[in-house]
Formats: sequence, structure tokens, C-alpha cells
Amino acid sequence: MITMIRYLSELLDERGRRHLHSMLLAQAAQGVLQGLGFLLVAPLVATLTSPPVDWGRLWFWLAAIAAAVAAHHVLLAWSTSLGYLVGTDVLTGFHERIGNHLATLPIGWFRGDRTGPIGRMLGKGTMDVANIPAHLLRHVVVGVTTPITMIGGSFLLDRRIGLAFTAGALLCALALRLLMVIVRRNDDDYEYDIGATASRIVEYARQQPTLRAYGVLDRPDLGTLEESLVRQQGSQSRLTIRGAWGLIAFFGTLQLVVTAVIALAVAFTLQGTMTLPVMIGVLIVTLRMLDPISQLGELAGLVQINADAIGRVRALLATPPLPEPARSAEPSGADIELRGVRFGYDGGPAVVDGVDATIPAGCFTAIVGPSGAGKSTLLKIIARFFDVDEGAVLIGGRDVRELGSAGVSRLTAQVFQDVYLFEGTIADNLRMAAPGASQADLDRVARTARLDEVVERLPDGWDTRVGEAGSTLSGGEKQRVSIARALLKDAPIVLLDEATAALDAANEAAVADAITELARDRTVIVVAHRLSTVVAADRILVLDRGRITEQGDHDALLTAQGTYARFWTERVRARGWQLAMKGNP
Repeated sequence: MITMIRYLSELLDERGRRHLHSMLLAQAAQGVLQGLGFLLVAPLVATLTSPPVDWGRLWFWLAAIAAAVAAHHVLLAWSTSLGYLVGTDVLTGFHERIGNHLATLPIGWFRGDRTGPIGRMLGKGTMDVANIPAHLLRHVVVGVTTPITMIGGSFLLDRRIGLAFTAGALLCALALRLLMVIVRRNDDDYEYDIGATASRIVEYARQQPTLRAYGVLDRPDLGTLEESLVRQQGSQSRLTIRGAWGLIAFFGTLQLVVTAVIALAVAFTLQGTMTLPVMIGVLIVTLRMLDPISQLGELAGLVQINADAIGRVRALLATPPLPEPARSAEPSGADIELRGVRFGYDGGPAVVDGVDATIPAGCFTAIVGPSGAGKSTLLKIIARFFDVDEGAVLIGGRDVRELGSAGVSRLTAQVFQDVYLFEGTIADNLRMAAPGASQADLDRVARTARLDEVVERLPDGWDTRVGEAGSTLSGGEKQRVSIARALLKDAPIVLLDEATAALDAANEAAVADAITELARDRTVIVVAHRLSTVVAADRILVLDRGRITEQGDHDALLTAQGTYARFWTERVRARGWQLAMKGNP
């Protein structure tokens, strides 16, 4: 519990921490008063059972009990309001804090398998954390302080009973610890599986055309969603069953302790070593102690689950962001230099291994090579999706780490094969690159990217809504929007990753023309397989197994009869085969 409170305190701002500490003090005092209220019943019973009745003492104990109850209820109301206030602080502050932190993480950190867990964390995870101060902490704090107060007071009734209570409390604490360990170990697996299932559900919804085209809907054994659901069901069953065994162990221990204390009190009374009023007081304390401790056991699993939610939020917030300079350096141009660049994902084997290259400003450079050679990774390193493990990437003579993410972003425009458009109009998506762009600016870049053809045939023109992820547009249309957006940004460096892949002939020609326009007065780096794009490049880098094996222009590389020449021959043969197939009747 102490760890959970410390973690919660770390996640709150200064105002939230003050409210949290005040709430905890109020709840602890509330638990002490509740324990005292039950303990005061013992002298009250002793006064009533000791004739003649001392009415002065009787009224004194009644007044003490009433004062304890009244103070308890005042503290209950105050701590409850503070709990809701802290919970509100969590709800209002966590999304902003997590969102701000996510914005500082390397772009490459956002893999597809993190979509579900992050969404769950921002939804249910945040509610779980907010639920701790709003509802759970009061029961936990009172469930601990009330029994401690009553156990301390039991030493005043009878030292032997106090020792029995202490030993029993230690046994219950061990059983409770065992229950929480069981829940924690199984909750981690369950949260991982449910996050994976959420990612698969999103994938399943987005990939319906492919799934239906290949009949996967009728073959659940081929889909990962079915597998994820089975794994989630299994982990949920393990959490429930093993948690139930932990609860049985806890409540069995609690019943054993209660039975032992009652038996001792009765035995001591029959032996004459304990008076009847004291025995009645012990029985009252024992039976009343059952309620907070039982509630603590019932909530232990939920407390652990919510503590795990705090742990996951802390782990996300502890993910190191890209280091940013206090002040962004000023580049002296748009040339790019790679010096001994080495990089591997998550500390794994190098995907880019010792790359050295210089790309002059205004140069149109194509990167070619086999699949898995590290082409797209190299482009992401230049865009500072990641920081390199070794070496340096320089733009305009400045290390990208000195430029900072914002500085690199200002200098680069990026066009990827998997274009993502945000819900809104075509004009809205273009103005992301330049919020103050006029309609004339939009028309200008649309003509260059051949997007004007798309806009003219759409019923609402520029005001056409593209749907989630651009779902109302075709792949070629989305690519034209993406290139127009890059043109509107007017960055000196443009990075294109497979920009013409999977496009039909008409869209390929339109995109190729737009790339040519981009390359006219900018530094352009293209990862491409299309022959027309490669031939048009001023400079070609041949990447193989993370290393640059050749570099030069098209004619020089063909003459060298190396990797590039083999690549070219294979592409020419493939293109000839496609043309022959198209000519068949």
C-alpha cells in the first residue's frame, strides 16, 4: 500500500499531492476513531455490569463514544470529498501529462502493437488510477488503521489477548500478501493479452476488405484475432481461479485467528483469569475487527490491479524521450552527411551498420537494395525517428541531436507508402503543413501534385471529408494529398519511402511528376523500386545488409557490374514480363 501511495504521489502535481496527503491523514484519523469507538464499548459494558451502576462514568463513556462517532463522520465526509477531488485531478491531469510525454517519445517507439495498450491505458487505466483515491484508499487505510488501533487497545484489556491478536494479524498480513502477489503476477499477463486483443480488433476492423477477399472470415484458425481472444480468455481464467484460491487462503486464516481468540477469551474466563466484562469487550473487539479486515481482503485483488495500472502509467512516463537541446542549432544548408551510422531496434542487431554518405543540397538521391537491407530505417534515422547507436547524422553541418526534433521537423517533409490522413476535409489535411496557407497556395500545390484532378471530380471539392485514416480516398489519391502536403510545407529536405509502390499506372505517373517537381530545388531522398524514379536520380546509394555497397549515378553503377547492375537487370526482366502478360489476349 505504501508503494502504491508513493507512486500515486509521484504522478500528481503539487496541488494534487497536498490533497492526497490531507486525505490520507483524515482517513488514518478516521480509522483510529473507529477503532476507539469499538474499544470504548468494553469500559461501557464493564460499568453497566458492575452494580451499583456509576451513572457519572456511564455518561462519560457514552459521551466519549458519541464524540468518537461524530468526529469519525466529519472526517469521513471530509476525506471522501478530498478523495473525489484527487480523483478529479487524476482524470484532468493524466491525459494531458501522458499526451505531452507521448509527444516527446521517438516516433519509432510507436509500433503497431502499442496501439491497443496505450488506448486501454488512456481509457480504463486512467479510470483505474482515479478510482484509487476516489474509492479504494479509504477502505484500505481504514482497513489497516482500525485493526491496528483495536489490537493496541486489546493490550489494555488483556495482554494475552493482545499478543494473540498480534500473532493473528501477522498471519493475516502474510495471507493478504500472498493474495496480492498471485493477483499481480497474473494481472500482468491478462493486461498484456487484453492490450494485444485490442490491437487485433483495430486491425480486424481496418483490414476487412483483405480478410473478406481471401475468405479469412470463414477460417478463424488463420486469424490472429481468434488467437488473441483465446489467450485473453485463458489469462482471465487464470487470474480469476488463482485469485479465488488466494482469497480462500486469506479468509481461512482470518476465521482461524478469530476462532482462536474467542476460544482463548472463553477459556481464560472459565479459568477465572479474565472477568466477564473484559471477555465481552474482547468478543466485541474481535467481531467488529472482522468487518474492516474482511473488506480489506475483498478489495486486495482490486487494489493490486489498480496498483498495477499505476505501475504501467509510471513505466510509460519513465520511457526516456529523445534528448533535446536547450536551444536548437542553426544549420548552414540542406546537405546531409552520415558518419559511421549504426543503429539496431531496441538494442538488437544492427539494421544500419556503419553507413558513411554525403548527400549534397539540392541533390535527388535514390536508395535501392533488397528487402530488409535497412532502406526505410535509414530514412527514419535521417528524420530522427530514432537516435543512432553510433556515429552521427548531420543536416547543414549540424548534428540532428543539436538541431532537436523540432528543428529536424522544420527542415524535412516526409511522404510514406502508408499515408495517414486525419478525419476532416482535404483542405484541413493539407493545412496541417501550413495552417496559414491561402486557397491560392492550396491550388498551386494541388496542380503540382496532380491533386487538382481529384478535387475537381469530388462533389464537395476541397471540403470533401476524407474519413478516418482517409478511408474515402483511394491509395493513389491519398498519396497525392500526402505529396501536396509536403509541397505546401516547403521544407528544404524531402524524404519519400516507396512513394509510388502499389499504385496504378495513372497514379504512378502523377506521383512521379510530383516527385520530379519536388526535386527541382530541394534535397530529395527516395527509397524506390520503380525504374523511372531510380533513373531520374542524381545519385544512387545501394544498401545491402545495412551497409552501402555502391554509390554513384545510374550509368556509372551499371558499368561497375555490381549489386546495382543485378538489381537493374532483375527489374527490367520483371517489367518486361509484366508487359508481355498485359499483351496476352
